Amino acid sequence: MASQATRSGQGLPPYTLEVFEVLKECATEGTTIPYGVLAKRVGGVGARTESVFPALNYIRDHVCLPRELPWLWMLAVNQTMDRPGPGAWRGIGVKLRGDEHWDEILGRIYEEEWSEIDLCESDC
Repeated sequence: MASQATRSGQGLPPYTLEVFEVLKECATEGTTIPYGVLAKRVGGVGARTESVFPALNYIRDHVCLPRELPWLWMLAVNQTMDRPGPGAWRGIGVKLRGDEHWDEILGRIYEEEWSEIDLCESDC
């Protein structure tokens, strides 16, 4: 198996490239993905759920928000609630206002043409 630095790029949290690609696939398919499933998909069977949180935060803080893109990181959800946990909302000044608001957020994510968007605008 390749080292994490090689697989995810220098200076990125572990699994960031992999998480970004999985989330783009989910957006194209119009689905969400539980944190645990995402962790296993990018890190293997023994991967802990928490292992994807730094990557999700990176995607929020360095990709989606600064580029004014839909909130792709929100497709990673708590399996029980089928919604992102509280950490996903940190620093964006928005609180979920119910199912209709959630559907609006998802709609924006699903409508974006993610195949044209790279994790890094330059080398990362």
